[in-house]
Amino acid sequence: MTECERIIAEGILPESFFKEEIICDFLVTEKRKKIWAVSLDILIQFDRICRKHNLKYFMAVGSLLGIVRHNGFIPWDDDVDICMPRDDYERFIAIAQSELPPPYFLQIPGRDNDYFFSFTRLRNSNSTSISPAFRYCKFNQGIFIDIFILDNCHLTDVEKNYHRAKELILENSAYMRSRNPHPTPYDIEKLRHYKGRDPHKVLAELNTIYAEMNKKRSDLCMITGIAVYKPNRMIYKWNDVLDLVDVDFYGHQILIPRNAEQILTTTYGDFMQFPPIEERGNWHDFEAFDPDKPYDKFLRELLEKEA
Repeated sequence: MTECERIIAEGILPESFFKEEIICDFLVTEKRKKIWAVSLDILIQFDRICRKHNLKYFMAVGSLLGIVRHNGFIPWDDDVDICMPRDDYERFIAIAQSELPPPYFLQIPGRDNDYFFSFTRLRNSNSTSISPAFRYCKFNQGIFIDIFILDNCHLTDVEKNYHRAKELILENSAYMRSRNPHPTPYDIEKLRHYKGRDPHKVLAELNTIYAEMNKKRSDLCMITGIAVYKPNRMIYKWNDVLDLVDVDFYGHQILIPRNAEQILTTTYGDFMQFPPIEERGNWHDFEAFDPDKPYDKFLRELLEKEA
């Protein structure tokens, strides 16, 4: 039984959910619906643990945008983004591994072989989500949800902390790319950030920055561990992000900030504006998405073809 067959059998989603359809002039294929289904199933497991232990979280960035603008996933998106205050995140890490049955896998930076991204992922090992740059890395590459952390933000230190953290994030991303014996020109450009350091030490320095940010309480918070957005687009008021409400997400209750529109305006500006049609496509550079096949089997077959 595939994961999507199980999801239907357990009543998590109806079979009709998987039908191909056009949403916002974008063709959402059956395969993309399956990716969404596996992501939603992971999210449900995450939400279950958080509610059981009174941990705060909310749908964030692209996932929050999808809920507000599209009442679900952004049609051309392919993952789920979650935010947690650091205290809740650390409690989740301490609790979750003993409460997550297979095939769910909690992937913490520095604890899963070559995995040295700056954020945690919760994955389904019976599925595949492989990025070409990291296909030779020895870590779990199932479909995932991203878990980002909120730390205290002090405006006087934002630029300094952000730019140093970004350097460290790019350094470990380059380390992971260095595992690939066939880098693309894009990878080679990114590899200039690799300094040959132990990636665990890079993570330790990164965590020192975040610990320093949290020594003093602030009314503001910031999503850390992301190098994509400029810092001013990730700074919010604690009161805004922690005033949470339940919303329906494909028949399941999940949490978002009550003041979601203000948060989205901070991150995206005019968030109701759609990107041009030609820019609506996969947001991530995954070589292989397969919701029906375990990643280890997929990788084994991929490497056998190269041999």
